[in-house]
Amino acid sequence: MVSDKPNIVQVNLPEERLPDLAEMIATGEAPVPNDWPPDVLSPLLDLVHVARHRRLVHFIACAIASDIDREKRSSKETNYG
Repeated sequence: MVSDKPNIVQVNLPEERLPDLAEMIATGEAPVPNDWPPDVLSPLLDLVHVARHRRLVHFIACAIASDIDREKRSSKETNYG
């Protein structure tokens, strides 16, 4: 007999491990599980969003800091060179 219900895999991941999985998804180390129930997947995707946002802000901050440092070094070379 064929069931009309979708085949949903039971999630046996402790809630405290969701941030670790979210980080792995955010860095591309793990795929987004597409067979998890929405009540588990939604909080995970929220954590992935936060992790990606944090990584983007960090990347931009490092780029700005690098530009500032490069400008300072360039300015010193012009003044002393």
